[in-house]
Parts: sequence; C-alpha cells; structure tokens
Amino acid sequence: MLDLAALPDHAARDNLLTAVLTGLMARGPAESDVVEVLRAALSLDEVETFDLPSPSGSRLLLLAGSGKKGIKSFNVSTSSAIVAAAAGASVVKMGSRATSSVMGSRDLAESLGLPHSRTRSSIITAVERSRLAFVPIEDMIPVLDQVYGGRFHVLNPLSFGLAALAARLRGGVLVFGLAHPKVDLAARVLGHLGVSEALVVASGNTAGYFADEFGLGDRSLTCRLTGGTVGAVHTFEADDLKDLGLSSPNSVHPPRSATEAVQWVLDALAGEGNPAHVHLIALNSAVMLMAAGLARDLTDGYGQAEAAINSGRAWAKVEALREEALCQQTI
Repeated sequence: MLDLAALPDHAARDNLLTAVLTGLMARGPAESDVVEVLRAALSLDEVETFDLPSPSGSRLLLLAGSGKKGIKSFNVSTSSAIVAAAAGASVVKMGSRATSSVMGSRDLAESLGLPHSRTRSSIITAVERSRLAFVPIEDMIPVLDQVYGGRFHVLNPLSFGLAALAARLRGGVLVFGLAHPKVDLAARVLGHLGVSEALVVASGNTAGYFADEFGLGDRSLTCRLTGGTVGAVHTFEADDLKDLGLSSPNSVHPPRSATEAVQWVLDALAGEGNPAHVHLIALNSAVMLMAAGLARDLTDGYGQAEAAINSGRAWAKVEALREEALCQQTI
C-alpha cells in the first residue's frame, strides 16, 4: 500500500488502491490483511501516540465510527456524545467529514458550532472544562487524507479501525461503531494496533445492511476488548430493546439534506424531536455510559440519557460548547 500511495498519477493510484481494498474485502476480510493495511496507512503520517488521563470516578470515553454504512440515518454518534457528556461522562469524539452520508461528524460539529481540539493539551483542557472534546480526524492524517479521504464510499479494510486509530489517542475505553457484522474482527484488529480496552458496536437488518450505531435495523451486535483479550459477540434483537422505548426497526429514515439532518439533531437534543430520533440518541448514549462505568446496564444508561435530554441538560451542553468555541475564536 505504501508503494501505491506514492504513485504520482492520482487516477492510477485511486484505481489500484480500489482494486486492492476491494479484493481484500471480497476474499475475507482476513485479520492479518486488515492489520497490515492499517499499519501501512497509518505510517504515512508521523503522529505521536499519547495517553489521555481518565477523570475521577469514571473512564474516559474515546468515540469513533467507521462510517460508510448501509443503513443510513442522521448523525447519531456525535449527538449521543453530547448527551453522554451532559449525563456526566467525559468524552473525546473523533470524527471526519461525510463521504457516503448526508453529514459526517465533523460536518455536524461545525454546523452546531462546537469547538475542535487538535493537540493533547487542548483535548485535556476541553474534557476538563466541558466533558467533551471533538477531534477532527483529517487534521491528524494529512498525507493519508490526500490519498484516501473522500474517495471510498463503501466499507473496506481501513474501515475496521482507521477512524479510531488516526489520532493516536489512548486511555480510557474506546467505543467504536462498525458498519459490518464482524465486530469481533474489529476488536482483534484494534488490539493488535495498541488499543487495550474497547467496545465495538454494530447494527443491521435482514437485508444485510449495517450501520455503525447501536439499535438500528433488526439486531445489534457488541464485542468487548478487555486487557487485550477479545470477548464473545453479543446479539440484541429489536424485541430485546422494547422496554427501552420504540422497537420498530424501520422507525428512523435518512435526512433529505444536511440542513434537515442538523435540525433533527437540534430538535432531539432540545427534547422536542421525532421520538424515534430521541430514542436512538438515548440508546447510543446508554451504551456510552455503560462503557464509561456510569451505568449498570442499558436500562440504567437509557434512563440517565433520557433525563439529560428531558431536563434540558443536553441542550445546555450544546450552548456551553458553542460559548467555548466563541471564546476560542477571540483568543
């Protein structure tokens, strides 16, 4: 892959990379192939790996998602990160611009007016001050972004970990969304590449399409990486989540435009949105609160997330983050 990335002919490079990545997916994907492709891709940029401290009383959450999902929705992960922070979690959300969807995490963060953090000190300061730091992935991997960014609209070997690994952040627990059923493969890959604690989540439908969030479609999957050891894959059917609210697997549809996507998020965080949207955000926030050690189970986490939305704390978090971004601009 390193040789391909160095090709001066961009069209030839894109064609060859597409052939390699598509071929690896078609025959597997195999764990060793995914690990080596990711290692090669990450080596294109010289980025220092550093640990982030966990706050007192909980575990720091690092959040990232593969994107390129078959089940389209609005941007759930960033919305859920805001709610989780409002509920007391300390969160570092890594995200990029949209490639295959209406709006990526970075697009949403910019539309909401959230501050961005690009250095270790600024990430730590943001977490201490606001419980939430947003890290734009492309800024961490400029060389790789020139080769890969915006070109690949479907899942490929890099999707099994690049978004989580690009910023070279370690510490706490990683929650990684994967738009593919092989959550255990992603957990093993992350373990090979330096992550010791992670929860990989996915959801899908009977047609074989997947999303990098929990609770979409007919079933959801999780797999834990604990101390470098990969656990069993757990499956949650839609009926298993009935007690947490809406249970229809088809209750969330993709937004028609970026403007609509932003409005859906604003409405949901204000507690005034489509109940299906609020449900999905609360459900993914519950997963985050569990991973952070702040919730006993999904039911407890869901209740905390709902309370953060209904009490106005989630909306207050948005306003506080906007104020922080304005302060950064004036410094």
